[in-house]
Amino acid sequence: MPLLFVVSLGLLLNHFLLSLAWAGLLAVITWPLHQRLMARGWTRGASAAVLVGGLVVLFAAPSMVLLNTVTNEISTIERLVSQVNGSGVPAPEWLTRLPMLAKPATAWWQQHLAVPGGLNLLLQTTAGDMLPHLPRTLSTLGPSLLANALYLFLSLLTLCVLYLEGPAVIRYVDHAGERLSPKHYAIVRDLFPLSVRGTALGLCSVALLEGVVLGIAYAIAGAPAPALLGIITGYMALIPGGAPLSFSLVSLVLLGQGNVGPAIGLFAWGAFELFLVDKFVRPKLIGARVRLPFLAVLFGLLGGVSTLGVIGLFVGPFMMAVLFWWLRKDEPVLLRPKTVSSPEKKRAA
Repeated sequence: MPLLFVVSLGLLLNHFLLSLAWAGLLAVITWPLHQRLMARGWTRGASAAVLVGGLVVLFAAPSMVLLNTVTNEISTIERLVSQVNGSGVPAPEWLTRLPMLAKPATAWWQQHLAVPGGLNLLLQTTAGDMLPHLPRTLSTLGPSLLANALYLFLSLLTLCVLYLEGPAVIRYVDHAGERLSPKHYAIVRDLFPLSVRGTALGLCSVALLEGVVLGIAYAIAGAPAPALLGIITGYMALIPGGAPLSFSLVSLVLLGQGNVGPAIGLFAWGAFELFLVDKFVRPKLIGARVRLPFLAVLFGLLGGVSTLGVIGLFVGPFMMAVLFWWLRKDEPVLLRPKTVSSPEKKRAA
């Protein structure tokens, strides 16, 4: 009967589970800051308002920077496209040395990109092929944007309620967990916030680091619109495999422009920086608090994002933390000592 009720409740809230999950994750990540503000005399309402407003600004600011960067650098991109379209781009020498693909690839390049006006004709042809599908795409775009705006509003509203009613929510969750499995719930309760906060810290720190470092590398290598490419790389770095895809594509662009040395240098620097980040920085930030090894963090991130999307970036490492807790039952799984509440201290005294 309880299982049937849980399944029915899940079906009832199916469209809103993602909003509830994001609200819960954000509450867990920012809960220490919420407690710190209240310890300084802030009311729950004031702390909730400041934290929710800060999260809105935090998420909106990168989008505003991206929009501003696109506005500033769109003229550069337009000039580059106009130059390529006006004079054409001769086929690079390396294209003629591709095994089995050299002849068709060179013929396609000569037809579409090497002749003046070829790029413009290619873009018009591509846009013409897309026109029959454009009305259907636009008809689904509006409802999708409205639905996502609703889910975002519900997430922020739920997060605000969690800040305001946190003790009651924690009490209800503890009661449910202890009724289901008192023995395992205590470990899960300790592992979950540590894993989620470590994942958030690792992902955001690595994304910021790779966006800045590779953006500077793009500028040094002479890539077009380096600031825009750096911001896109930072967003892509949130997903495992996104950063190498970004700098590899930029290296190919430089190679296609004939800048062989900068292309090879950028790719080599990106690979070296990625090795340092993936080998030392990311596992240290994500897995150190619950003693997860490098491969466990990597497969947790990849498996989570491939199965559940972005939210799987948090679920995957947590599942790996539970797995390694089970494997290390006789070892301490946490790196921090378990705190003892004041009533327990009094009883011990």
